[in-house]
Amino acid sequence: MKMRAKLFAILSAFVLTALILLWGFQVLMLDTFFYQITKNRMTSAAVQIEALYTVDDANFAQNVYATALNNEFCISVFGPDGRLVTTADVGGGCIIHVVDDKTLNELYQKAVASGGEYFHRAGLTGFQGNEEKSSPFAFRYNVRDRILYVSVKDTADGALIMLFDAAISPVNMIKGVLILQLFIVSMILLIVAGLMANALSKNLSQPIADVNRAAKKLTQGEYDVQFTGESYREIYELSDTLNKTAQDLKRTDQMQKELIANISHDLRTPLTLITGYCEMMRDMEGENTPENMQVVLDETARLSSLVSDLIDLSKYQSGAQKMETESVDLDFLILETVERYRKLMVGKEYTFVYESVGPTFVTCDKKRILQVIYNLTNNAINYAGEDKTVILRLTVTESGRKRVEVIDHGEGIAKEDLPLIFDRYYKVDKVHKRAVTGTGLGLSIVKGILEAHGAAYGVESELGKGSTFWFEL
Repeated sequence: MKMRAKLFAILSAFVLTALILLWGFQVLMLDTFFYQITKNRMTSAAVQIEALYTVDDANFAQNVYATALNNEFCISVFGPDGRLVTTADVGGGCIIHVVDDKTLNELYQKAVASGGEYFHRAGLTGFQGNEEKSSPFAFRYNVRDRILYVSVKDTADGALIMLFDAAISPVNMIKGVLILQLFIVSMILLIVAGLMANALSKNLSQPIADVNRAAKKLTQGEYDVQFTGESYREIYELSDTLNKTAQDLKRTDQMQKELIANISHDLRTPLTLITGYCEMMRDMEGENTPENMQVVLDETARLSSLVSDLIDLSKYQSGAQKMETESVDLDFLILETVERYRKLMVGKEYTFVYESVGPTFVTCDKKRILQVIYNLTNNAINYAGEDKTVILRLTVTESGRKRVEVIDHGEGIAKEDLPLIFDRYYKVDKVHKRAVTGTGLGLSIVKGILEAHGAAYGVESELGKGSTFWFEL
């Protein structure tokens, strides 16, 4: 369902619900409400008149008349001896002003039998309700719709009988006016609902349609799209998120292409060397030497290492790599790594410095954390400065976490590149160079291993002053 149609349906349902409530309460139930309110006012007036009578008020008749005038109904008060004390006729045509002694006695008996009060509702040609056919008022008078209330109150002098009479015929006229007004209001509300649905749907759907069109371009690989949404905060936030997503996809796509080009280069170079040396040893007598075979073996090992790193990277990204944790002395692990690099780099003038706080145990996957240390060290070797110094440092933070730092004095990393340095496709130097050791995927693998351990990690660097890669367990 289109937004415009849905909004119109919702607004129409709301308007119809409001109209049903209005018609129900203002028209269908108006008579019931009016009848109940009139009954409540009559019972309250009876309590007031009883209070005035019992205190022997000198202005009793005037107060009764004022009560009748305020409430717009007729009142007749009879004393204990059946004598009329006072009467107030403010409406005209009241039934109670033609009550004879017999009828008064009958009404008195009905009120006493009902607990001291008796209600009657008179119709157009007589009483209607629960009275008997032999009622003294039945079909005797041609009256309009009225409410008759009889209240008997016990006083020190005897029973006080009060008769109340109110006309409710104006309700029918009010109903007619309300029906006409509600019909006009209903038509106006339905028209307004349609106009509002049209305006709101246009206002809401247009920015969403714009975002949808731009999103379709994004799915087709067009990353230079701009999402705009200035009408509502939610649409603005969605547009902002999609703009960032488009930028990330564009950068990822570019870095992925660079990675494929770099990996292709890393694969092609050893394959070319292996092919060349093998052809030379096949075609040229005396070239099948241990030195040439070693070149082939070294390049084969490089290919194997690259493939292994690609497989590891894929596993960490997919979450398929499982951790096998144990208690490990991190100090011994780093010291062992440093010693191996010192032997590996003999004659290449590299200096390896290790600063430690002594034996420090952590729970981790020993093989994977060793791979992290190797990769960070390889990275430091590749980007070491003129002093060719690589520093490894083990400390314990104030919170008790074990912090490992690998430091070089190389060119450093620009501030804008720091958040992206661990990205699986990112390279600071856009001109690909073959790594001194490793495959060039080291930091991506480091990220996957450390995140699998739930470890904190990062890099601190400044151009011209080197870099410090660190992680905490």
